[in-house]
Amino acid sequence: MAAPTLLDRAAGLAGAAGAELLRRLQHVRLPGAGQASTTDDPGTAARRWRAVTVLRPPAEVGTGADLPAPLAALGERVEVRVTPAPGDRGSELAARFREPAGEEDLGRLRAALREAKQLLEVGEVLRVDPQPHGRRAGTPQGAALEGAAASAGKEGVL
Repeated sequence: MAAPTLLDRAAGLAGAAGAELLRRLQHVRLPGAGQASTTDDPGTAARRWRAVTVLRPPAEVGTGADLPAPLAALGERVEVRVTPAPGDRGSELAARFREPAGEEDLGRLRAALREAKQLLEVGEVLRVDPQPHGRRAGTPQGAALEGAAASAGKEGVL
């Protein structure tokens, strides 16, 4: 087998391994940390509220027609609520699906909440890719990092 082909295959395997590692870490519970919704049965997980704290007063966050674009893109499929965050720390922006949703939909909702938070606080959605300094080296570690970065926005506890 030629060296470039072998390196491409190793890079692909490393990317898949990085994504699988993220999926497994999602089920790990640390003392004092919340529980991932992926440990619930799918019906319960789909109905849970996902929330982010936004450093803006509730009046500036908006609901209905003036929702941030990432949440507005999900349309009538989601319910959104905005409440004052505990300790005068801005607002709590929460959303959940009105009807049963799959794992891919829940990933989109998590990503939309994170992007809405960034738009409200910073004015733009911050991106990891493309790298401002070019591409990562075609090594197994670089491929694992690329795989982790690609799925990071849809994973994790909200």
